[in-house]
Amino acid sequence: MWLTEVLQRGGYLGVGDAVAGVTATRIGSGQLGATYLLDLVYASGGQVGRSPMPARIIAKVPAIDEASRAFAASLGCYRREVAFYSTIAADLPIRTPECYHASVSADGLEFCLLLEDLTPASEASQLTGCGVEHAASALDQAAALHAGSWRDPDLSGVDWLAGGVQVWQQMCAGLPQAQVAFRERYADLLDDTTVRVAESLADGAAARWAERLAEPRCLWHSDFRLDNLLFDARGGEVPVAVLDWQSVTLASGPVDASYFIGAGLTTGTRRAHETDLLHGYHEALVRGGVSDYSWEDCLAEYRVNSLAGFVISVVAALGTERSPEADAIFTTMAARHAAHIDDCDAVALVAAR
Repeated sequence: MWLTEVLQRGGYLGVGDAVAGVTATRIGSGQLGATYLLDLVYASGGQVGRSPMPARIIAKVPAIDEASRAFAASLGCYRREVAFYSTIAADLPIRTPECYHASVSADGLEFCLLLEDLTPASEASQLTGCGVEHAASALDQAAALHAGSWRDPDLSGVDWLAGGVQVWQQMCAGLPQAQVAFRERYADLLDDTTVRVAESLADGAAARWAERLAEPRCLWHSDFRLDNLLFDARGGEVPVAVLDWQSVTLASGPVDASYFIGAGLTTGTRRAHETDLLHGYHEALVRGGVSDYSWEDCLAEYRVNSLAGFVISVVAALGTERSPEADAIFTTMAARHAAHIDDCDAVALVAAR
């Protein structure tokens, strides 16, 4: 059995151990990949059910939809996530699932990750948003990621971390056309603020913002949102675990804070608590050793970086297959990010800089 071979090769199963049975259950709602919970039965020394491996692991594989799979591969998503788990995940001061196996095909269209199952955990819904306590815990993990890689010279030469900014610049360059297609596709699902913000980006404001992302300051998760976080994982043993590293790159990592706050909470909750949450994030950076990033710099970047969430909501929506669930996620995120942009006056700030 293939699972036996790869787990033995990784040193997780002994030569006399084997996977005797598998039950796979689809979990999650990822648009660019498919995730399965594997319930495993082992045979060890002739006795079924005995193994040093857990009884459940997570398998992450390409999207079932061919268009979504091709889109993800064109952005290098599968290659990047395999490289992350294979090379740097274990050295970062954040909690990610342990990786038992990571492989990707030469053309980047096929990949497989076998990961630690961190359930039971509390999953916050992207549609309903999370509470302030969970938001603060998530931002502590973002700060740990950023502070733990801040101006790290060892990361500057890592080739697979170098292309992410170019991907964002390409997405932003195409946003004037993409926002038209987005408005047409979801015309009956968009509120007035979302339409107005989309139209305000028709003159290239997003592309001008993206030009400033290239500084290799620290790791940037690039999709730091509720669907990629597990709270109270392992039954409360792990406060927050960070998942989905398909978009990680080396650039302006604090974009993650603006992106998360912009859509991780409902608009009303964000407006009531965002200053305190951002202060907490900045204080965690300082505790982590960051000494060249003032509160004023953090706040100024937070405001213009509110553009990031809207860009990815538009581009990702157009690159995936429509479904009621996907429509709800993308239009809800776009609405919250649009309100965030509006509140921060981000388009005017980009024009003024």
